[in-house]
Amino acid sequence: MAISVHIKKRLKDFELNVAFELESGCMGLLGASGCGKSMTLKCIAGIETPDSGRITLDGRVLYDSEKKINVSPQKRKVGYLFQQYALFPHMTVWQNVEAGLSGARKKFASQKEKNDYIMGLLEQFHIPELADALPVRLSGGQQQRAALARIIASDPDILLLDEPFSAMDSYLREQLLQEMKAMLATTYQKDVLMVSHNRDEIYQMCPKMAVMRPGAIEIAGSTRELFRNPLTLGAARLTGCKNLSRAEVLGPHELYATDWGVKLRVKDVIAEDITHVGLRAHDFETVSGPFSDDRDNVMKCALERITEAPFEIYLILKNVSSENADGKNVFMKNTGQPGISPESIGRANHSSGEEGLHPIWWKLSKKEWEEMHEKIPEEIYFPPEKIILLKQ
Repeated sequence: MAISVHIKKRLKDFELNVAFELESGCMGLLGASGCGKSMTLKCIAGIETPDSGRITLDGRVLYDSEKKINVSPQKRKVGYLFQQYALFPHMTVWQNVEAGLSGARKKFASQKEKNDYIMGLLEQFHIPELADALPVRLSGGQQQRAALARIIASDPDILLLDEPFSAMDSYLREQLLQEMKAMLATTYQKDVLMVSHNRDEIYQMCPKMAVMRPGAIEIAGSTRELFRNPLTLGAARLTGCKNLSRAEVLGPHELYATDWGVKLRVKDVIAEDITHVGLRAHDFETVSGPFSDDRDNVMKCALERITEAPFEIYLILKNVSSENADGKNVFMKNTGQPGISPESIGRANHSSGEEGLHPIWWKLSKKEWEEMHEKIPEEIYFPPEKIILLKQ
């Protein structure tokens, strides 16, 4: 077991109560700003002290409230990348990286070998030309790369990354993300714990992840599996699911999405604790044939608005199924479907106040949009195998 964390710490707005274990590899903590991600890292690094609990790293006890153990940050062999970089302001980039070697176990046969190693790190992080520059002359991204080089030089047992790409432009972020991923797999080859509110960074960097709500971990597991099936409403939101609705279960494979006004059949058996349903914005399909109110998984729609990104189109669609003359949605009013109460339909119709039902977000590539001849479909289809079942 690489690291085991079981800690509690009272913060201003909530109590941090975090428990997780990382056997090996790279694990991401995904959560909104202010949920306790950075505080968790600081407690592991020894910068902050929990109120109670225990932290171990490769069998070494870093903190144990019952045994009164609290190893100093300098002796923990933990590499922590601060959000503010924390470079020594009076030292050049070269000197900062060299300072990282002071606590490392790496030995050099000569000064030339040491200098070559430092230059190799600077080249790896694309800053060799900044070797003689002071931090005040560096941009935010350059400071961050210098700080990463210094941390790798210290040869830590675990690397803690706190929003490591936040100060970089999009091009450099993508480039350094891929290079860091390769470096961690080849050069560093130790354990990494990374916190971010950027789901794309977590997905690309971390084979494992944990989703944090304020003060606690909500769910953890394989990154790919949690993006495919996030299981909880909070995890679905944080992994980018734009279409979420409350669900009223009708049968083993049937439910009514009250915030969309659509009856859905799903592939998986619906568990008793399912409260919501989701569908990712790129998973809708078009349908053909005449519309009928009693068709499952089909919604008659009209365009509410359209949003264009450089390479994608978002169609924001509203449900116009079975609207009456007054424009009020009376979906399935007289179908006599079992399990759908007048109260649930009323909740659906008024769940968003004056706007009624929640709109649907459909994401298309511009190629797909061109293939549709830029025409808004009259109906959209919710594929049963793509529907996500969620608990509160």
